[in-house]
Amino acid sequence: MRILGATVRELTLSGGRGAIAALTSSGGPSSLSLLDGMGSLTREAIRLAAGEPFLLAVDLAVVAPPGKTRRVDGWVHRRLGVRLAAARGGAALAGSDIVGAFAAAGHPALPYPDRDRRQTGLVEIHPELVLKAAVWESSAAAAAPSLPDREDVLRALEVPVYRGPRVARAGWAERFAALDRALRAVAGMAELDLREELGKAVTVDAVDRVAASFDASLIASAARRYLEEPERCAFVGDRETGYTVVPADPFLRRVVLRETARGTDREALFPRASLRERLKSHADVRALELLDLPGRAQHVEAVFKEAPRFEFDNVDEMLWWKHCRHLAGPEVPAEGLRELVVRLEAPGAAVDGSPLRLTRSRHKTLSFRFEPPQIWRARIAPRDGRTYPFRVLRAVYET
Repeated sequence: MRILGATVRELTLSGGRGAIAALTSSGGPSSLSLLDGMGSLTREAIRLAAGEPFLLAVDLAVVAPPGKTRRVDGWVHRRLGVRLAAARGGAALAGSDIVGAFAAAGHPALPYPDRDRRQTGLVEIHPELVLKAAVWESSAAAAAPSLPDREDVLRALEVPVYRGPRVARAGWAERFAALDRALRAVAGMAELDLREELGKAVTVDAVDRVAASFDASLIASAARRYLEEPERCAFVGDRETGYTVVPADPFLRRVVLRETARGTDREALFPRASLRERLKSHADVRALELLDLPGRAQHVEAVFKEAPRFEFDNVDEMLWWKHCRHLAGPEVPAEGLRELVVRLEAPGAAVDGSPLRLTRSRHKTLSFRFEPPQIWRARIAPRDGRTYPFRVLRAVYET
């Protein structure tokens, strides 16, 4: 799959300015091209993909319900202190315009990334969030886990501003200096080193072209990181109401993926008919009890044909579902979930491939006990703060 990044927030259907970057297999930019409208975006993306499926990262709201504000924009602002340009509006294009343009060109694209790398897709990544992650990862607070109020430090870290309304009236020197600060924020990433190009930019227009190329390379690099190392990124939001992808270390992941406010009065039981309907395409579902007694809950087991891949933050004596993230494979409904049989895939841990059990705890918030504890502790250290991937082999539901 080819990985592309394009800055399109200043494009229109027939004009504007943007840039598109294609990455090599090693992650460096193999091509940087300027864009002057929607037509040039589709032509360049199709040309760079060369007949292969591709993932195109763009810096606008790909999924946005009409007439509604997106929850994900508020989460990002509250938790990271970054107000996305998508939340402020003003973009001439919408995500549906890009999806429609690729469909009309004979290259239909999903409005979200295909983790199996089989279908062409889009992914929403904002350069200001990529820079925020880079500034955080190079900060002293990121390397000091015992530091109090690290979340406040994370929100307070400033991101260099070198494009958009805040610099629209600035002269060449101010724009040059702002972009230079942004380049120094990612100085450790050789594939994003555009200092030589910036050194040749002697006009405002030339600096803006380098800034657009930098944004395109920045979000393409983050898209590659999401595909290659999903544990070092966070998929914030959901596919239906709006999302964005953020590069993230374990601490930033816990902050940005913190459980959102939801109703706590959901029914504990789950209808069997809808459970079978949701699972029948990717799991074998059977009742565990021989008799269905009226008035008593029934236990149903789902054995997955393709084991879903998750990960969890090992921050407690239990596994909390709010600290788990779905990485790949079919869905695992959470309603009525009572037990999981999983296989750890943690690099560096004492993993022998044997199945392990997780049983539902008595907490109201969905969480699971490591059962039996001594078997789990032989493989991972309790509360070590690390992130562990695992695959769900079987799930038991109470219906």
